[in-house]
Amino acid sequence: MKSLSSTPLLRRILAPALGVLVALIFFMMASLYQQTLEEQQRAVQIERVAEIRANIEGAFNGATNLTAGLIAFVSSTGEISQDFFNQLSESLIAQNHLIRNITLAPGNIIRYVYPLAGNEAALGLDLLNHPTQGEATKVMIETGKPVLAGPYNLVQGGVGVIHRVPIFLKDEADVTYWGLMSTPIDFTALLELSGIHDPKLDLSLAMRSVEGTGTDGVIFWGDEKVFSHPNALHTYISVLNGKWEIAAIAEGDIPVSGQRLILSVKLMGGIFALLTAFMIWQLLRMNERLHASQLQYRQLAQHDSLTGLPNRILLSDRFEQAVSRAERNRENLVLLYMDLDGFKRINDDHGHQTGDLALAEIAKRFRNTIRSSDSVIRMGGDEFIVLLENVHNVDAVLSISDKLLKSVSETIKINSLEFNLGMSIGVACFPNDGLTLDQLITAADHAMYQAKTAGKNQISWSSDPNIYFAR
Repeated sequence: MKSLSSTPLLRRILAPALGVLVALIFFMMASLYQQTLEEQQRAVQIERVAEIRANIEGAFNGATNLTAGLIAFVSSTGEISQDFFNQLSESLIAQNHLIRNITLAPGNIIRYVYPLAGNEAALGLDLLNHPTQGEATKVMIETGKPVLAGPYNLVQGGVGVIHRVPIFLKDEADVTYWGLMSTPIDFTALLELSGIHDPKLDLSLAMRSVEGTGTDGVIFWGDEKVFSHPNALHTYISVLNGKWEIAAIAEGDIPVSGQRLILSVKLMGGIFALLTAFMIWQLLRMNERLHASQLQYRQLAQHDSLTGLPNRILLSDRFEQAVSRAERNRENLVLLYMDLDGFKRINDDHGHQTGDLALAEIAKRFRNTIRSSDSVIRMGGDEFIVLLENVHNVDAVLSISDKLLKSVSETIKINSLEFNLGMSIGVACFPNDGLTLDQLITAADHAMYQAKTAGKNQISWSSDPNIYFAR
């Protein structure tokens, strides 16, 4: 009656539990799909930001590399005429409209400017001691490498980044600093070429300098909040002596079509989810039963059903492992073959049930006596084996053996009965007394019978242990 009354309760508990499980599974599926859409959206963002970065780097490198010929000419000749400078500069600017003007500053003083119109105020400027331009010039001279400074609001209007290149005169004896070339690059036009203003991007972007002549981390374009957004995408643009960091976040959410699909997954999956969840639950239950059965069969196959101790089958496996450890670590391995003295009288006088209880108690005492690194095995009847690993001398073996003898000698109480037993122990050592398990068992068994013959309740060695432990 009790089992029947519990069935409706089980049904009332199980059905809602499965319903909740199914709901969780399908919400997880919807969440995974949403995550997939977000990752796809992020992949598109990465691609778009990478395209912007490539466009900026390409346009910037094209503008900076264009003036290499002018620099080489001055470096090789040490001078340039105003007319030739104007002609060459006009040609360079015509090839790349990002270059606002070109200046040459022998000794850091601007002497050449093209175009001159609108840039007259630049003539005669001392760039090394300029309040805003001086720091970049110092860095350029100290490193001997081109530097990029800015973006700045240019005097002639607009926003630009200043590309400065040191010019050195070289001869066989020495290298002399001549001055520098400076080219403002139109930052606004650079961004236009990059596609950063394309409304189809659906991105909020910002840029800041990470290294260079200015203060690290200065945001020079876009909203600074973009950099602190948890989902912001970050990438870097290499710019000569430093780099710029771009941060981007998506302006739009998941497309409406994707949101509808997510909702459809949640709404359509009810019945199918219930069946799937139930099948999974059944399969898991069958798998657990199979696993439990395997463990039970393995336990029964490798352990003694009465005492729970490992049996001969498991002993073979543990012996092989112990031999491998002993040979690898150069440690000692000892086998104790133990036979109870006086046990037959318990079976004869009080029956096998009492004898079984006595054996279970003895096995319990053995488990509590040996070290965690050792193994105790029941061979059958009243015979046991203890496998000792990592024992360093005869005294260590005798100490463990004495503890085992003492554990057996303590009075066994079963119901109103009391028994006192003894035990004979035969000792065999690997590899002196045998290389295989069977050889060691045979040697220890013979030693055990010698102990019984000598008066029982004592220890007998198969061979001289001092030879074994002296190796």
